[in-house]
Amino acid sequence: MGSGVLTASLSAGLSVDRNAIFRLASEMGRAMAQGLEVILVSSGAVAMGIEELALYKRPEAMARVQALAAIGQGQLMQLWRSAFERCHHGVGQVLLTHSDLGDRQRFLNVRATLDALLAYGAIPIINETDTVMTDEITVGDNDTLAAQVAKLIGADLLVLLTTVDGLLDGSGQVVSHVALDDDPASLVSSGTSGVGRGGMGSKLEAAAAASHGGIEVVIANGRTTGVLAAAVAGQSVGTRFEVDGSGLPSRKHWIAYTLKACGALHLDTGAATAVRGNGASVLPVGIKQVDGDFAEGEAVTLVAPDGTVLGRGLARQSAQALRAVIGAKGPPAVHRDDLVIDRALEPTP
Repeated sequence: MGSGVLTASLSAGLSVDRNAIFRLASEMGRAMAQGLEVILVSSGAVAMGIEELALYKRPEAMARVQALAAIGQGQLMQLWRSAFERCHHGVGQVLLTHSDLGDRQRFLNVRATLDALLAYGAIPIINETDTVMTDEITVGDNDTLAAQVAKLIGADLLVLLTTVDGLLDGSGQVVSHVALDDDPASLVSSGTSGVGRGGMGSKLEAAAAASHGGIEVVIANGRTTGVLAAAVAGQSVGTRFEVDGSGLPSRKHWIAYTLKACGALHLDTGAATAVRGNGASVLPVGIKQVDGDFAEGEAVTLVAPDGTVLGRGLARQSAQALRAVIGAKGPPAVHRDDLVIDRALEPTP
């Protein structure tokens, strides 16, 4: 859940809404009493730091933001701990960077840790490690992090809480259902809140990633009492996203939505057709251009002659090695087992 849900005011210095935290903890506690497992991805460390220092807004300088996260993270965890104690549940803090999720072995280690916490009956409370974040290691925002964690642990439902009633259309009405082929991003702006890094745009991207992974997603108003129970019960609350029935397998979802592309392979028409139509491996003979400076095993974007992004895969050779064999016969540059086609990936680097 985002900082906006957990804060009460920006008018006279930021105030963290303790009532919201205790209410949401109570709702999650009731879900667990029904036999459900709950993992919480929570923003708020920076907001807690802002409140502690009585600042009026989030600073722009990264070092100051990181300092505020360091000041507020412990307080945020203590607040959640106190809230869940009322429900007789313990908690466990898990701080992550993109490096923890981008490395396959560490990714699996995170999964094992979360499984162990759930086995102990503790609620994992996950946040990005804001105190050390850089462009290279940041996940981006907690919506993205939540979608990745949801797929990591095989969740059935991802609830993204915000300060509005869901995705709103041009007339301000809630869009109750979004199909896989819809383009809901055209309905929202790219603005963010005054204390967090996310916005409705990031929630839509996270929802698309989770939906393509076979996970049901609901975007709803975290300030509405009972919203979590309604979402879990399948009631008409917020915006619910259609689920891809087949769902990307965990490893391919990791390639498509967790890894950051380090370069691009521009394919000729024949190779693009084979990849798009048959999910074929990418061979050096079908490569026209290699962009970036990637190593073997890193993610690359595949680009058709018209500039269309075809998908993403893991390079089986480095950029330097591939440049030496462009247009020649040889082993796959990207094997079909390491390839994901036709997903909503970021622009070519």
